Amino acid sequence: MKSLFISRVKIKNYRNFKDVDVRLGHKQIIIGENNVGKTNFLKALQLILDPTLSDEDRMLEESDFNDTLVNPMENKEEIVIEVYIENYSNNKTILTVFQDATVKNEKGKEVLKLTYRFFPYIDDAGNIEYQYNIFKGNDETKKFGSYERKYLNLKVIKALRDVESEIRNSRTSPIQRMLKDYAIDKNDLERIAEEYRKNGEEILNLDELVDVTNNINKRFGAILGNDDFDVSLQAMEISPGRVLSSLKLLMAQRNTSDISLGLNNILYISMILQMLQDKTVPSLIKEDKYNELIVLAGGEIVKDTYEQSQNRNYFLKERISDVQHKKLYSFMSKNMPISNAVTILAIEEPEAHLHPVNQRLIYKDVIQNSNNSVLLTTHSTHITAIAPINSIVHLHNDGTKGTEIHATAAMPMDEGEFLDVERYLDVKRGEIYLGKAVLLVEGIAEEYLVPRFAELLGKPLDEKGIIVCNINCTNFTPYVKLLHSLAIPYAVITDGDFYVINDKDEREYHKMDTEETADRGWLGMEIIESMVSQLNLNGENEIPKDIDKLDELFKELGLFVGYYTFEVDMMEKAAEKKASKEENLNIICDLFTDLTTGGIVQKRNFKTEIMSGEYWKCLRKIEGNGIGKGRFSQKFAHVCKKDHIPTYIKEAIEYIYEKVNG
Repeated sequence: MKSLFISRVKIKNYRNFKDVDVRLGHKQIIIGENNVGKTNFLKALQLILDPTLSDEDRMLEESDFNDTLVNPMENKEEIVIEVYIENYSNNKTILTVFQDATVKNEKGKEVLKLTYRFFPYIDDAGNIEYQYNIFKGNDETKKFGSYERKYLNLKVIKALRDVESEIRNSRTSPIQRMLKDYAIDKNDLERIAEEYRKNGEEILNLDELVDVTNNINKRFGAILGNDDFDVSLQAMEISPGRVLSSLKLLMAQRNTSDISLGLNNILYISMILQMLQDKTVPSLIKEDKYNELIVLAGGEIVKDTYEQSQNRNYFLKERISDVQHKKLYSFMSKNMPISNAVTILAIEEPEAHLHPVNQRLIYKDVIQNSNNSVLLTTHSTHITAIAPINSIVHLHNDGTKGTEIHATAAMPMDEGEFLDVERYLDVKRGEIYLGKAVLLVEGIAEEYLVPRFAELLGKPLDEKGIIVCNINCTNFTPYVKLLHSLAIPYAVITDGDFYVINDKDEREYHKMDTEETADRGWLGMEIIESMVSQLNLNGENEIPKDIDKLDELFKELGLFVGYYTFEVDMMEKAAEKKASKEENLNIICDLFTDLTTGGIVQKRNFKTEIMSGEYWKCLRKIEGNGIGKGRFSQKFAHVCKKDHIPTYIKEAIEYIYEKVNG
């Protein structure tokens, strides 16, 4: 059963965040550039929910105000952080402790609201002193403090952590904290401690130990000149209270200090996740408790789902059905209630020291196989590649208002709508999330040539963190919807796919436009127009019917449509200037000659056709003869010139560059 989760966060004037309001889901992957505020986002939550922070830690300073504010304390500015929580109705403990924290959201649904407020207090003498208040609901007199954090809190696992020392430390070790949840019989501990003592005495009877003791006494007595001080050995005595703390964790029969940092990270996070699991349904029941439960009304479910161990206690069966688990959960909630505190887990960069395969494995366990609510920050493309579309939280700096946050949790999605995008993200390692901007292109030729064209224009894409995303189709809609929702700057480059309508009212493609062409159209324009309408990119404004005005609108929206197809537009552009036409087209001819498997006649025909403007025939020859668009474009990237760049490609590069530069 899924735990409660933070469904909304509002932050005003705190560090990177001037004024943000973001909706979240049960599991969230937080991504963004360095220094954009991922850690500060978690710290904002910690101010309210982290029980390890002291009162002093929660008292902020002027440096904690957003940098866009001038003299914030002098101007009596405030820092306000609001956290809204949902999915708690099945937790009786939370319902009881936080009954005065409920408010209704915009849909009329009850949610928990917790607020941190850092504000100026003016005393009777007129002196201004800042203080903070953390409260429940909308009533500032309803304090949220250490008592409430026992039942609802946040645990942050930091990126740079000494996992080995935490595992070994009896005070901080997750294994010791997990053992405290069990009611281990004191008589058993006393018996085991006595066995330790007896075994220790046996060690002292070994001849080697007797000999070393005698030798020490002889040397010690000789130095002192007497035998008044008898030196002896004593085996380690363990009191019943220290039996458990003496346990040492091994992995593959090796000490954790001998294991790699990566595996220790996985082990540590695994134990934390297990420690935070909902314990309403225990995995172990003592024999006497089992006998009490099975005679109660509905106790048959306990018989069906537990099996006896050799020590006569009862373990939960490995495989029980969802129906059985739901029935058992209800039974245990009623007959063996526990104080069901909830910890929301935040993990900073779990990929540290991990092989890419293990990065994906730990993600799948933390996100997919756990009922805990998790906030996970990452730079790993191996993690973002397999993250569900609806789990992404994207942070970016807009330059004027500080960091903005956008999430996909509130984005409407139809079933199967993002399958293409998720497949692309898996193959390309989720790179589109990590760029400052994205150029969406429809094919391999653009993927190879657009970055080179940008370099020729003096606008290298890598320097600005602009990603070229080849979606290998013309279904741009889900990609644009995703990027638009996350406020990631983007531009679309697509073929115009010009066609003429013949006498039979049929479309004919792969034709050149002429003055005699009466009925014409562009499939690319139609596809983009449909997307603009579907995603409401033009707001309440009407989409113009005039083709030139429509093209202008698309460019304003970052949508750049060619005339024919990319390669034909490139050839036509190369022939545009009479003075350099032959030189520009010869570069294409020479490359075709080098790559084709055809003979002299075919090579001669290609040159004749390209010089006479029969570009579609040339493209068909490139697509055949053992070349292909991809191979041709890959080679052409090394020899192309600015004169080969189609106008719409140039405009798209300039547009996305301007977006990144702000």
